[in-house]
Amino acid sequence: MATSAARVPIHLMSWTGIVTAVVAGVLALYGSIHAEKHLAHSPLREARGSSGLPAKPETALGRQVVKAEAGVFGGDVDAKLLDLTGRSKVANYSLQIVAFVLPFWLGLAAALTGGWAMKQVQSSDGKYAGNTLAVFSMMVGGLAAVVAGCMMMSLYVWPHVPSLYTT
Repeated sequence: MATSAARVPIHLMSWTGIVTAVVAGVLALYGSIHAEKHLAHSPLREARGSSGLPAKPETALGRQVVKAEAGVFGGDVDAKLLDLTGRSKVANYSLQIVAFVLPFWLGLAAALTGGWAMKQVQSSDGKYAGNTLAVFSMMVGGLAAVVAGCMMMSLYVWPHVPSLYTT
């Protein structure tokens, strides 16, 4: 009977990198796709006008989600968060930090951690595994940092750039 080969443990830095990258990626996607509906006085929301408002669900599943959302939260979550960020500057700034700033720094940290993990795994002479997780943490973390960086540029820098089209 053949014995199974012993599995090599995955380096802790590889796990740390991939978990950080996934969190950064989820927050960056939220910030780039959905956060503008929740931020009062956001330039992206104001540029959309009424097109930024949520559409009525057309499918049965969509109607069930809206019904469950109303049952749990007492109404539309988008409208409640928009009202909260309109009333509270602390809530508005906190949401901006979570949706734009945090994914940038977490993504950068995940990419760097993935690189360091790759270096540790390669220098361990087979004692540790985790190359794949390290590579994916570099890729996903880097993407999250770029997406969040672009969102920060569009929200905080672009409104202050003088327009070349009107001069």
